[in-house]
Amino acid sequence: MKNSSFPRHNGGFSRLLLKLVLPFSFLVLLIACEEDPGDIGLNLIEEQPGISSTDTLSIQAYTIPDDSIPTSHGAQNMMGVLNDPVFGKTKATIFTEIRLPMNEFSLGENPVLDSVKLSMAYTGRYYGQEQTFQHLTVYELSENLPDTDTIYGHRFFEHYPEPVGAFQLRPAPTDSVQVFQDGEPIVVAPHFKIPLSMEFGQKIIDANETEAFENVPNFLEYLKGFYIDIDENIDGEGSIFNINMYSPLTSLILYYHEEGDTINIEQRFPINEFAKNFTRFEGFDFADAHPLLREQVIDQNLTSGDSLVFVQSMGRLRANIEIPHLEELAAFPNVAINQARLYLPVDQEFSHELWPEANSLLLLQYNEEEDLEFLSDYDLGPAYFGGIYNEEKRHYRFNITKYIQDVLEGTTPNNGLTLTVSNAPVNAHRVILKGPGRSTRPMRLEIVYTVF
Repeated sequence: MKNSSFPRHNGGFSRLLLKLVLPFSFLVLLIACEEDPGDIGLNLIEEQPGISSTDTLSIQAYTIPDDSIPTSHGAQNMMGVLNDPVFGKTKATIFTEIRLPMNEFSLGENPVLDSVKLSMAYTGRYYGQEQTFQHLTVYELSENLPDTDTIYGHRFFEHYPEPVGAFQLRPAPTDSVQVFQDGEPIVVAPHFKIPLSMEFGQKIIDANETEAFENVPNFLEYLKGFYIDIDENIDGEGSIFNINMYSPLTSLILYYHEEGDTINIEQRFPINEFAKNFTRFEGFDFADAHPLLREQVIDQNLTSGDSLVFVQSMGRLRANIEIPHLEELAAFPNVAINQARLYLPVDQEFSHELWPEANSLLLLQYNEEEDLEFLSDYDLGPAYFGGIYNEEKRHYRFNITKYIQDVLEGTTPNNGLTLTVSNAPVNAHRVILKGPGRSTRPMRLEIVYTVF
């Protein structure tokens, strides 16, 4: 979020901020191939024959609100409310279209409604305490979702005020469900069904033998879709769980029979790869979040990031990391970066089995236009680039050797880095990292270099 109110270190206020942050900055370990580490710092001092000397290379880290992220790509959406003791409340709801089973569709000559339900299939992934009850409410949309492939997670679309269904759900994302097929019990993948009103079901029946059933565009004008909302007031920690939008179990199910007949008919209206849908995320201004998180995000006291840095998925929070004096290494006549590794230790005080750390993080750089892009190191593959959580060492590590060399050679601007949770649109994880000013296991950069 460089194009925001967060300052760069190039103006009056920025220089003041730098003075506030630098006393808490940490020493970067610089190991020269020819020299004793004790001879190395970062503020360049008078050169001595055969010795390259530096003073301290500082780093700053701080939490910022993330930008809204696209949530309309792929087969998964997320749903639920999470009362996180560190990050506060987060809510995930779903907007989705419904599709016709086929063009020129018909329910038969005289269909009579029995019931109607909205079925949603779990993927098995969830975050938080899944046993917390959550109250779901389904609304019919009064406007169509936009004709675009990309919809961002902050968007909202209008719906009719009266709900068409409600359900008290105890999420069970890993529990198979027993159903009856042709009178016989069978076990199917985890899912749940929300009963919808008879009035809404009759609307589907009334569309039979009309233009609404002729093709998909007509049907989407007749039934624009659903908004599946969740009451944010829950009793407990809550959870956010993933929904498989492409599963055959995710569909609108109409139960009916032909007039004068007793045979029950089940007709599914699919939610598939052709149906538009997305997850909407709400964060409630971090009202119940940790004080140091609020200091950085709400009060914009960026120096608090020297102690703790907070990163959360779902377009909620990311962390900026800056190395303001990196170019000073370029004052060496010929310097080659052999290895540069960024270490991000987890603060174990906040570790809890209910809130596991993010499996992986993604590091991006700001380009000359202050837009985000991948580091050149990223192209060397995940095994080299890193970002996977090391449970034994309780840290994340990134190899950024090419990035550091590119900055020193002037081919990449030193505009800073930013840290996000990987797969943020379908991943509710978060992590609390130690800042660069901590006395033990601080965030740090280790550089191995050669001066020719």
